[in-house]
Amino acid sequence: DRYPLINNEKPEMKKIRFRTLGCYPLTAGVESDAITLEQVVAEVMAVKLSERATRLIDGDKEDSMEKKKKEGYF
Repeated sequence: DRYPLINNEKPEMKKIRFRTLGCYPLTAGVESDAITLEQVVAEVMAVKLSERATRLIDGDKEDSMEKKKKEGYF
């Protein structure tokens, strides 16, 4: 129950990984079949999108991380 479902959403089983351990709910999971460290590194190097693009905390504004730093969030 860590993540409440909205309306008629149903949970699905998928293989995902997070940018760093403990990132949920700050970042979204990325679908991945990588099992080993080498596979994760190869996957990250092949993707054109930054892993930081999945940071949900930045969803409100482009400068939201800077704003949060100034407000003492960190």
